[in-house]
This record gives sequence, structure tokens and C-alpha cells, in this order.
Amino acid sequence: MFTDKTNAHITHAHRGARGYAPENTMPAFHKALELKAEALELDVNLTKDGVAVIYHDYVLTRTTNIAELPALQKKGEKTGIHDLTLEEVRTLDAGKWYMENDPFEQIKEGTVSKETAAGFVGTRIPTLEELLAFIKESGMLLNLEIKDQTEIGDQSHTIVHTVLEHIRKFDVKNQTMISSFNHDYLKTIHEEMPEMPLGVLTEERIEQPVEYCKKLHAAAYHPCRRFTTSDDIKALHEAGMLVNIWTINCEHELHTFANWGTNGLISDFPDRARTAIQNVSSS
Repeated sequence: MFTDKTNAHITHAHRGARGYAPENTMPAFHKALELKAEALELDVNLTKDGVAVIYHDYVLTRTTNIAELPALQKKGEKTGIHDLTLEEVRTLDAGKWYMENDPFEQIKEGTVSKETAAGFVGTRIPTLEELLAFIKESGMLLNLEIKDQTEIGDQSHTIVHTVLEHIRKFDVKNQTMISSFNHDYLKTIHEEMPEMPLGVLTEERIEQPVEYCKKLHAAAYHPCRRFTTSDDIKALHEAGMLVNIWTINCEHELHTFANWGTNGLISDFPDRARTAIQNVSSS
């Protein structure tokens, strides 16, 4: 369980190993496993027909080929994952953009071969069911972020109930931690599944994070690297809480946060995070 990792330092592959493969896809998750990341960090959204899928953005233009498919552009460039049914979503190519854009210049540097990148073409957006089957089989831990649906019409926490149903179905509760920027979701999860470890995601500094996390019955604090200090980490650890920080790719920063005792280094390059942890542990 994540809560068994209070004194451990582990790598969280951010949206899979998205430095080396198209984010939030099965190739990225398999790459993370290959690189020996202990945990996957990824995002869950809902389709128009209420199916949970692994996808980060609300709109589809950045990481799919929807621009080539006018029939699916229900709202033009603003068409979101929630505007399409699962059947429609599964017709999108979620891998070609990586080859075309080389977002982390890994193709240019030769770390990802052109042949490997070409192999990503035709990759589909995975469902939560497919992801959880992979988690169950691989034994990896799962840092699962529930995307806030309130601005796109979901006022009933439908996504929370859907996610919890799937976790029960696949019996991966002991491998999973749920996080969200929508902290009302965390309250609902605690009411429905009080044993589920929760992570408080925040992109703004919370001045009293220990007290805030306690109010939400959270086991972990997930702050942005930009405002997190060694004193914050120390205080949270003294209160028995995990600290998982996003998103750290710079080798110097990875070493610094590992040295400060950060439990989870959330990185697009899990191999770099793993190296930083090993270096700190052996020093």
C-alpha cells in the first residue's frame, strides 16, 4: 500500500514515462514499468457516455489527431473528451502527435528512435478498465488523479463513483492512492471508502498543509515543486504524512528533493528520478 511507503522514496511516472512515449497511453505505462518506476501517476476523465478514460486535457487538440477529423469536432477546437462517446474517442490517434512534435526532444537526441516513435502511431486513449487490468497484473502502485468535472456540467460527483466502482471491481485498492485538485471529491471518497489513501493536489501554496490535510483525512500532500520547502516536507513527515511532489525533471532538482526526503518524485523521466533516489540513498 502507498501508506506503507512513509519512510520510502519512490518514482512516480508522470502520465506514464511521457518523456519517452505519448502521455497517458499504454506504451507510456509499459515504458514506466520497463524503467522500474514503482508508481504510475495519471489522469481520469469521463466521456460523453460516462466511461472513465485515461486522459489529461479537457480538449483534445494537443495530444490527438482530432484536427484531421472534422466529423468529431463537435465544438471546433474546443471539443473535449466529454463531448465524445467512447466509440468516438477510440477512433482518435493518441500517439502520432508524439512522433510529429517530439515534445521532449528525445527523438532529436536519439533517446527515442524514429522507428520507436513511428510505432506509436495508431495508439488509442485507454479506458480506466484497461489501465487497472495493467496495474493488477504488473503490481505497480497507482497515483490516480480525478480530473475536476464541475466546470463541464458534472455537479453530482459521477466521476468519483465511477472510479470507486472500478477500483472495487479490479480489487486494486491496496495499490492505489486517489488525488484531485477538487478537494470536495476527496471528501466524497472518504465518505464512501474511508480506507482509501487520499492525496491533496495543489498548485498554490497552502500555509498550514498539515492541518489542511488532516481536515480532508488525507494521507499525502501533492504540491507543485515551485513552492515546496524542506521545512514543509519535514513538518508533514513529522505528522505521518507522505509528500509526493510534481513535476520534477531537472536532475539537480530531483537530487535536491530526494535529499529532502520527498516520498514520491513525480517525473516525466522516471529513470532520472530513480537515479536521484539511488544516489541519495547511497551517499
